[in-house]
Amino acid sequence: MRTTEKGRTTEKGRTTEKGHTIDRAQTIDRATRPRHAVASSETAREINRDILLHAIHLHQPVSRADLARLTGLQPSTVSVIIGQLIDEGWVVAGSMGRLPRGRRPTFVTLNDRHVTLAMDLRPGKANLAVVDINGKILGREAVAFDLKAGSTPDEARTAIAHIARAARTLRATYGDRVFQGLGVSVSGRVDQRTHRLLFSPNAPWGQIDLYAELQKVLDTPIEMENAANACLSAERWFGNFGDASNMIAISVSEGIGAGMLVDGRVVRGRDDMAGEFGHMPLEETGPVCGCGSVGCWETFASNRAGLRYYRELAPESTLATFQELLDLALKGDIRALRSIDKMMTYLARGLAMLSAGLAPEVIIIVGDCTALWPRICPLLESQLIAKSFTPHTPRVVAAMDGDAARLRGAAALVLQKVLFRQVDFAPRTVRGERTRPDPEVVTA
Repeated sequence: MRTTEKGRTTEKGRTTEKGHTIDRAQTIDRATRPRHAVASSETAREINRDILLHAIHLHQPVSRADLARLTGLQPSTVSVIIGQLIDEGWVVAGSMGRLPRGRRPTFVTLNDRHVTLAMDLRPGKANLAVVDINGKILGREAVAFDLKAGSTPDEARTAIAHIARAARTLRATYGDRVFQGLGVSVSGRVDQRTHRLLFSPNAPWGQIDLYAELQKVLDTPIEMENAANACLSAERWFGNFGDASNMIAISVSEGIGAGMLVDGRVVRGRDDMAGEFGHMPLEETGPVCGCGSVGCWETFASNRAGLRYYRELAPESTLATFQELLDLALKGDIRALRSIDKMMTYLARGLAMLSAGLAPEVIIIVGDCTALWPRICPLLESQLIAKSFTPHTPRVVAAMDGDAARLRGAAALVLQKVLFRQVDFAPRTVRGERTRPDPEVVTA
């Protein structure tokens, strides 16, 4: 087809002007051209490194040949990167396998000399631990302090300095290990850019720069996160649900917090405030919540609510902590059991709303209450089934290690930043099956 227009002749995508022939593609404004990002060889190596580290983390001990099959990487690429990781000290070569014929493979594992200092901050108590790269807790310590919400900034700073000194002493006990930093699990929401505590109605840290106060004493890289999100990290990195794309972790303690994984991504929301379901209204009336409202979910389903129910049944009671209530329940005290049953009934009401709105595959319960799991699990499951409008209800499970999940989660915050250079890259590998990572492997 040929058209003539004021001296311009266009023919099959070519334009002739004053005797000059120009390819039409050359006349397109460069700003309108689609731009394609090109990965450098260094980026490709880093992605492949992360893929291999993740595969070792899931399948260790594992041979180089199995790593090539699991990841889809070339055997030569696997050998080169594993050699680099051994030189860097992240991976160690261990025992040798046996095959019917041929060369015996050498299995590799993550080097457990790499550890993290973990801190779980709560109102009135701080739990400390040293956690190795595989999630094993090597040592623990609890630090009690008398500090309530509404305390003065100076009182809060004094308490934090005391906790940090105890953490430094615990770290010194494991001086032969390589510390990668401090992970902090805290009741409240944390701005991931500024490290500032944004919202913490049940804890006394909101009026101070918690990150800076810890940094003064410990002088180490610090990762700080909401307790529920930390528990989510614990299950993804060290638990049995690393392949779940839709998961909720519910932390039940003095309040209730939620960590949410939706379509493979942690939900943070505006200003990192997503997940404060403990403050959604469950009743129009009720006890005053730490947030200043009434009828919040956590005023009916938290540890404090369980204690209140017991005192209503036993006005003469002198119980001061939820652990004391739990001890009575474990001994079969009927009033203690009824109090916790009521607490769990309210917990189930909130879980039913979250399940309807977010459609999780798994709901993980974290907290002291899981010590009564054989009793409370059927109650939670029956309520979810009764309230469900679909034939599919989520699995309800206790955190793999009770409240220690908050410590392992704090450690996972550090390890995923230090160990995996591509922080947001999370290859999906099904345990025990040969699958290709997502996104597609880039070979160097």
